[in-house]
Amino acid sequence: MFQAWLLALAVCMDTFFAAMGCSIGGISIPKRCALLISAVGTAFLCLSLFSAQILSRILPEQIFRCAGFGILFLLGSSQIMKEMLTVLFRKHRPHWNWKALGLVIDICFDETLADTDHSKTLSIREAAAYSAALSLDSLASGLGAGIQSDDIPCCLLLTFCAGFLLTLLGSRAGNIFHSKKNLSWLGGILLLILAFCRL
Repeated sequence: MFQAWLLALAVCMDTFFAAMGCSIGGISIPKRCALLISAVGTAFLCLSLFSAQILSRILPEQIFRCAGFGILFLLGSSQIMKEMLTVLFRKHRPHWNWKALGLVIDICFDETLADTDHSKTLSIREAAAYSAALSLDSLASGLGAGIQSDDIPCCLLLTFCAGFLLTLLGSRAGNIFHSKKNLSWLGGILLLILAFCRL
């Protein structure tokens, strides 16, 4: 159960800081969009967790455990180094042939790019791309977390509730803080703890 709570908190940390970044950039997130963001994130995690259950029956336990550790370790490390990776991305930003995928990847590095029409309010369509970008970590984290099948419903419920609340809280927190501080490394630390729990 501890790992389920830790996973839910880790995947929702980015939601809070991304919403905070949007708010600092003057972009508001309506409640209906916060619900969509939370629902998409939970759906991605659900798909990932049940895929992990299938893989755990196919792969030898030791290989599955080591692979899970590797996935979480890489994700956690990338979260800790996100600020450096963002600077590199902006200097060497590639050209995307598929604009929809390109937008999702761009949002991973700069959440304010989700506001494609520059209206300063996320629409449902923009929230869909925003939520897909935030959910990429969930997709990989669920595969590596090794959550027991009995704990999956609790993990998903917690992820949905925490995702919705943290999106709203992050949006409000951005109105208080006038300079954005990159604290995404906190989620990275939680993923590293989860990784070492797999060993």
